[in-house]
Formats: sequence, structure tokens, C-alpha cells
Amino acid sequence: MNSAIILAAGSGRRFKSSIPKVFHTVGGLSLLDHVIHSVLTAGIGNITAVIRPGYERFPLKFANNVAFAFQSAPIGSGDAVKCALKCPNDPKPSDEKLSCADAPSGKWIYILYGDIPLVTPETLQMLSEVAKTCPKTAVVVLAMNSANTKSLGKLEPAATEKTIKSIIEARDASPYTATLPLCNAGLLVRKDVLYKLISQIKPSPVTDEFYITEIVRLAHEAGYICRYHEANAEELLGVNDRQDLAVVEQYFQNRMRKKHMADGVTLVAPETVFFSFDTILESDVVIDPFVIFGPNVHVKSGTHVNSFCTLEGADVQNATIGPFARLRSGTTIAENAKIGNFVEIKNSIVHKNVKINHLTYVGDSEIGKNTNIGAGTITCNYDGFHKHKTSIGENVFIGSNSALVAPVKIGNNAMIGAGSVITKDVEPESLAVSRVPQRNIESGSSKFRSRKSKKDG
Repeated sequence: MNSAIILAAGSGRRFKSSIPKVFHTVGGLSLLDHVIHSVLTAGIGNITAVIRPGYERFPLKFANNVAFAFQSAPIGSGDAVKCALKCPNDPKPSDEKLSCADAPSGKWIYILYGDIPLVTPETLQMLSEVAKTCPKTAVVVLAMNSANTKSLGKLEPAATEKTIKSIIEARDASPYTATLPLCNAGLLVRKDVLYKLISQIKPSPVTDEFYITEIVRLAHEAGYICRYHEANAEELLGVNDRQDLAVVEQYFQNRMRKKHMADGVTLVAPETVFFSFDTILESDVVIDPFVIFGPNVHVKSGTHVNSFCTLEGADVQNATIGPFARLRSGTTIAENAKIGNFVEIKNSIVHKNVKINHLTYVGDSEIGKNTNIGAGTITCNYDGFHKHKTSIGENVFIGSNSALVAPVKIGNNAMIGAGSVITKDVEPESLAVSRVPQRNIESGSSKFRSRKSKKDG
């Protein structure tokens, strides 16, 4: 099986952040996680991520799918690959020197960059197909045509069409380099060739760094063929600062919008809807303008999400949401439920035909089917130390402006009078009212106004 090394030890100084560059996010997923996910989806095993010591404390969604190698000193991508080759993810030589005899022939190693997050599994698989075109192929370079890119190495063509003889790194560039259109965005190297040649990489006379891209020149001079596969420049855009991050986010969102519309989702104003990397929308879902999907959202067929809603960690089944609703983590909305304007729901189960239409907070609750929650209702789930659960049965009517102080249970078919503060369980079929009795004072308004007028005068 082919393996992969992901280079992710850069600090990203231009981000001016305490968070390393590859742990910044696009679509709610770190740049490094995006690359790992594409590698996994392409069916590539034995993934090693090369990071700096200390980076392991930053969260990665797919951390369990990779081994970590550590590059202590930032002396180039060639040194980073050496660190990965000594990682126990794969059987490696115990000796510091790596040789061809240490690596099984016929296997390939992807060398990818943790700051190029949008590379697709299909593109990675295409590199493997290009590698099969000739037995003498030793390297396939993932390339893009972008003459304006200044940070990536340029591919120097060889005599044979679609082959190259070297990659000239940006910091070693010359006026000649500027005329070369293709840039390097990753490598696929035959494993035995990599082991054979990596020790021959010499530091750059300009930067004193070891470049893994030198493997192309060494392989060409050793009589091997080095090819390239050109992919879409948008897919291979690197992230070096926050402006790049914003551009990549835009590309990612456009990709997600196209995907969901192709899958049968209606986006009324696609450019105003934002998705997470794992958003699942089934066909015949309608999304109005200005909706944001956070991680772990599944919206099932028939749902209509109105404008200005935010959903994260929610499962929605053929319901109506919003406008101006917020569904938070742990929320399940069953079919034909209606969640209206300025309603927030967190860690709660809302069953069939429930209506929560106005100005309501529901947290740590379960609401039975056919129940109506009046405007301004609050489940008071937090006592300053712990969260408590509210259980509301079926066919319950909660009057407007009620406060349900958890832990509390409201039985089936019960009713809560408007303006009530409920601190005790309400039995099924009961009517609960908890408010100060109303007292009408005859001529009270006139007397009050008269008294205020004299005082103000």
C-alpha cells in the first residue's frame, strides 16, 4: 500500500498567531486535517505528519489516523522527510543512513504540504495513475499553472514532453525561473528511489536548507523519469497568511455550494450560505439566504431553513427552522416541528409536530410530540454549577413568558398558564399556574397620574 508524508512543521509567522498555521481552519476543519482527510479518502495508508515539538497539543480531528514525526530545527523539507522516514509508522532502518535496500520496491510515498488543504482524493489518485505509465518513472509532481505564485518551486522541463528535470525553489529563483509556468504542490516518489537518493540532497547555497524537491534533479540525473500531473490552481492554493486563508475559505465554500446543489438542495442565494466540512443536506432541503452551518449538522429531506439561522451539532428531520433561529450541539428536531424566530435550542430532543415559534430558549430538554411552547418561554437548565434536565410530555401547552426551572417534569396533556414560574413537577392533565394574583385598583390610574403631575410641577 502507498503511504504519505504530510509536511506541517512550519510556524506561519505571517499569521501573527499563537496557533501554528496548519491548525487554522477552513470550513471548521484545520488545514492539516483537510489534507489528512483527502489522503484517507484516496485509500492511502500509513500517514505520517511532520510537526514541530509541541504541536501535538493542538487538536486534530483525524489524529488517530496518523503517526507524528517531529522536526526540531526548521532546516528544510528534505530534513522533514528524513524525520518522517525514521518514524515508527513504517518499518525503517535503525541506522541514520537511509538506503534503497531498506525500502520495498513497487511502493510509493506521497509527500504533501499541510498548508495546501483543498487537494482532492481524485487528484491524489491521478498521481498514482500517472506513475503507472512507465516503469522507469520515479517521481510524479503535483503541479499547477500559476506564474504569479512566488512561494512555490518552479518545474524545469526536460527534453521529453510531460517530463521534468528539476524543481527550482522560490528562494533560489533566477530571472529564468520566472518564465516557468508550472509550480510544485506535492510529490509522489517511488519508495526505493527516495531511500536511495535522499541522503544525496545537499543544502541550498542560498538558504542552507535541505529541499525535498531536489529528489527530482537527483532522480533525473540517475536516469529515472520524472513526470507531473497538472491540477486546478484553485485546488492547490497554499495558505501563507490570513488573506490566503480567506481566499481558500471562499474556494471551499463555493465547492460545498456546488456539491449540495448538485445533490438536490435548493440554495436561494448560494453566496450567502456557509458550510462546515461535514455538513450533510439531503435532497429537497431548501435553504434561504444567510444561513450558517457549523460542524456535525445533518438536515433531512423536506426541511426548510429560513434566513439568518445558525445550526451546529444538530439533526433536523423534515422540519421548518427560523428565521433567526439557533440550533446548538446535541439538538434533534423531528419531522413537522416548527422552530421559529429568535428561538435557541441546545442539547434537546424536539419530537414530531412540536411548535416553538417565538423568542424561546430550550436547553437540556426533551419535548413530546404535539406540544406547543409559547413565546418567551425559558427552560432554566443551569443553577450556576450544574446543568439539569427539563422533560415536557406530549400534547402539552406552555403559556407565554413561562420559566421552567430544571430539574422539572411536565406530564402529558398538561397546561402551564402564561407568566408562570414552574419549580415543581406538573402531573399529566393538570393545569399549573404560578404568578402573583392580579389586583385592579379602582381609579388607580387617575390617582397615579395626578400625583405624578403635582410632584413634577
